[in-house]
Amino acid sequence: MSEPRITPGSRAQIGRVNSLIVAAIWRATGTERPPNLFTTLARHRRLFRAWLRFGGALMPRGKLRRVDTELVILRVAHNTRAEYERRHHERLGRESGLSDEQIAAIDRDDVSEATWSERQRLLLKATDEMHLMRDVSDELWADLRGEFSDEELIELCMLVGHYEMLAMTIASLRIQPDELRSRVPRAEGDRDGLAGRRVLITGAARGIGAAVARRLHERGAKVVLAGIEPDLLGRVAADCGNALAVVCDVRDREQVEGAVEAAVDKLGGLDVVIANAGVAAQLPILGGNPEVFERTIEVNLLGAYYTLQAAAPHIAHERGYALAISSLAAAVHAPLLGAYSASKAGVEALADSLRSELHSTGARVGVAYFAQLETDMTRRGFGTKAAQELSAASGPFDRVTPLEVGVNAIVRGIERRSRQVVAPSWVAGVLPVRMFVQRLVDRVSQRGLRRALEIAREEDAPLTTNVGPRTGTESPPTPAEFGA
Repeated sequence: MSEPRITPGSRAQIGRVNSLIVAAIWRATGTERPPNLFTTLARHRRLFRAWLRFGGALMPRGKLRRVDTELVILRVAHNTRAEYERRHHERLGRESGLSDEQIAAIDRDDVSEATWSERQRLLLKATDEMHLMRDVSDELWADLRGEFSDEELIELCMLVGHYEMLAMTIASLRIQPDELRSRVPRAEGDRDGLAGRRVLITGAARGIGAAVARRLHERGAKVVLAGIEPDLLGRVAADCGNALAVVCDVRDREQVEGAVEAAVDKLGGLDVVIANAGVAAQLPILGGNPEVFERTIEVNLLGAYYTLQAAAPHIAHERGYALAISSLAAAVHAPLLGAYSASKAGVEALADSLRSELHSTGARVGVAYFAQLETDMTRRGFGTKAAQELSAASGPFDRVTPLEVGVNAIVRGIERRSRQVVAPSWVAGVLPVRMFVQRLVDRVSQRGLRRALEIAREEDAPLTTNVGPRTGTESPPTPAEFGA
């Protein structure tokens, strides 16, 4: 490609507001410099912000599933030979749930192969017809009507048109490709950055804790698991080469200290601790059950504190790493999530303080911020009637991301000892502008909120994991028979 016809704008050329917007987007893109597309278009200051609002309404705030949206965008990139968009959306496509095989198949004209579901075939055919004919045939439209809602079909047409327009704009302005951020090199002779790492994971009986434990084991790490559900914990331990599993309630400091010591004895030390144990429940602050708030704080915040405090002396070395599992809810606070948000904001603060305290030892501390992942916690905590009442106004925050995306992010974060771990990738763009996003959430969440609060008070939804009240110091943790 020749030199750009309009060069990317400097901060002075695009303005302070647009500079902040571009900086937030940059954090999510994985590029060495702010993306050329955004710094170029931002030179038209007003149009840039209007375009972002429109584009954001299509993706990620659209009605179509995110995996459908990424499939369509990648097909448009193929049809228009838009390498710029292709490079960016291959990563986003994987995060949304497209397999490597499917991403490779996007470049093939035959959409009848077994790689695609019937829904995906229809999307690919529609994208191709709109590219070639600027229309959709009656026959294909009839098939689409059987699979998609009216809103989704309107969105599909505008999505294809938008990214065709974008491809033309990129080509006409000669916008240059972005250099992707380079990976952190591994130590010499270390073929897998996780091989031999000694890792303790709390909340490892189910959900992302269990999935991360299995993945780390596959990659050669040595894991010790902690959790409160012995049967589930046992199955995960068996999948991890009969790893040591410790039945441990993170609300009890002595149990946590015992679990850490058991891990150190078993592994001969500790390189990584993942403070993952957590619960959630919807809770209206006015008229809600105070016990739900108390138990949420006990598990999520006190549990993280006890875990990090007990493990800190053992990871205070050059290869040491602590990862505290927080949440996007720590940064953006939605109604009915006051207890969860408060607890996860506390986790973020704890990790930030620990990072400073351990800096001189060479250890690093990271915080994980996730939107909704496909886990038991999401299904139980956010599958209530009150949550459904609010979901129409939730935009991208209501979209459920495949669990695999979160697992990949954590594993990559451990390899690099990252300060920040996010899933999906757009969360990284929200964090630096959290104050502005909070105002938006305050406004849009008002739709349906009164009725949702009434429902929530009647539902009295339980915590996602059954934990009773703390009764004081319990017995020490017990190494489960399958891993002792």
